[in-house]
Amino acid sequence: MIKQTIVALILSVGASSVFAAGTVKVFSNGSSEAKTLTGAEHLIDLVGQPRLANSWWPGAVISEELATAAALRQQQALLTWLAELAADSSADDAAAINALRQQIQALKVTGRQKINLDPDIVRVAERGNPPLQGNYTLWVGPPPSTVTLFGLISRPGKQPFTPGRDVASYLSGQNLLSSADRSYAWVVYPDGRTQKAPVAYWNKRHVEPMPGSIIYVGLADSVWSKTPDALNADILQTLTQRIPQ
Repeated sequence: MIKQTIVALILSVGASSVFAAGTVKVFSNGSSEAKTLTGAEHLIDLVGQPRLANSWWPGAVISEELATAAALRQQQALLTWLAELAADSSADDAAAINALRQQIQALKVTGRQKINLDPDIVRVAERGNPPLQGNYTLWVGPPPSTVTLFGLISRPGKQPFTPGRDVASYLSGQNLLSSADRSYAWVVYPDGRTQKAPVAYWNKRHVEPMPGSIIYVGLADSVWSKTPDALNADILQTLTQRIPQ
């Protein structure tokens, strides 16, 4: 009886160990082909890989399979919401909303996990090295050299990153579309943090984006009787889940 109990316990521990090990697809340096890592029981087993030693961790993204499915549903719900808003708006507002909708539709999103991936932090931070259970995808690469302009502006897209340049300066050559917020923009940093940046002449503050950041010009409070905060928040959430390019 004692022998049977010991055998059962060993099998149980072995099964738990197998269950805890994660499988990770790794996309590095812009490659479209993933390398698969199996048996990663904790985060450090992944980010501590020697082949990833030169990665730029502030912009790295790890996603989980079920969270990715949820992120895709959220993106689709956001697109539906914007389509409904455009249908109920004036011609100028509808054109602006549809331009924003096209940008969001072009995004590739994933179920980003909110955790610091820097191996030095993972090793020492409390709860910084969680177990990996299930299927994950990791994107890592070198430091980017651009900033992306996004939202209700005339020419969205990438601009060269310039040290010391602030958000207002990046937007200075843009025309704002109908219903755009003219007083504030948002910075979505590569690590998923967001920051509201005052950009009008009366409230301008020097906010510098990091390379790889997104500068988002959203919907203005004064234009919408229905609160735009929820819509802008959903757009920002989608931007934080963008797959690094």
